[in-house]
Amino acid sequence: MTYLDDRANLRGKVAVVTGGAGGLGWPIVRDFMKAGVQVALCDRDAAAIEAIASEMQSASVKTLLRLADVRDSVAMDAFFQEIDREFGRIDILVNVPGGGFVAPLLETRPKGWQAVASQNFFYVLDTTQQAARRMIAQGQGGSIIYITSIEAHRGVPNRAIYGSMKAAVAHLAKTLAMEFHADGIRVNCIAPDIFPTPNSGGSAFDPQSPQGKLERTISVPMGRYGEGDDLTGCVLFLASDLASYVTGATLHVDGGTYASSGWFNWPDQGWMNTPTQEIVDMLASASKQQEGSSSTSRAGADSA
Repeated sequence: MTYLDDRANLRGKVAVVTGGAGGLGWPIVRDFMKAGVQVALCDRDAAAIEAIASEMQSASVKTLLRLADVRDSVAMDAFFQEIDREFGRIDILVNVPGGGFVAPLLETRPKGWQAVASQNFFYVLDTTQQAARRMIAQGQGGSIIYITSIEAHRGVPNRAIYGSMKAAVAHLAKTLAMEFHADGIRVNCIAPDIFPTPNSGGSAFDPQSPQGKLERTISVPMGRYGEGDDLTGCVLFLASDLASYVTGATLHVDGGTYASSGWFNWPDQGWMNTPTQEIVDMLASASKQQEGSSSTSRAGADSA
């Protein structure tokens, strides 16, 4: 065992990863297994579960893979009871699932609010209770990690409920860091920004296209989008004894977008917190063309 392995003290521990078969969850699970951590994961995506099943079965550590929706409290209770039978303990919980829809608040309805709240916040309460009760009973502490979003820390127009629920999770982590401190349970968040995955929407452009390269150069200070290893390194850190004095914190794993807070690195002009004159002129021209098209359409309708 190396010095770093000894300091981290991860080998042999048991991690529960919800949403563990998806674009952000699977890299976390894969790196846990490589670090000698036993893993129990659930996901509601049957195709994603099937895609990773063989690799999990051939892992050198004990694993458990189940098709289950975190929003279903009955399914989660059954999942955690199975973990009790198969592993007998829980040392780490990583909650990955989240998501929502894009719409102005005034165009949304209570049913939609409830759906987004369940997908991003209420299930976190459920799985946290399930894991924390077991960690407390074990008497050896543990690490709880929430994957939130940069949108928990900045305004996000047309996704008000999603952003608010992510902010609620970040606040929950701070509060539980105080509530659980005496039991040795640390609670932290990781807030990513642009990590293109099949379900995240990613970028408006192909990341490898000239437009995609230009977009990430302008909007991400580090000049690239996030990849799995960027996230998993921080998860391994927070799960390990290397972070034994870290609780109630959020790691912004975003290439610097939260730090830049509205500043963009425009080609040939450098950092500005306003659009370039070229962009302003382009938008003005497009607006005039749209107005002209609308006027023509109205005139045609009037003559008809």
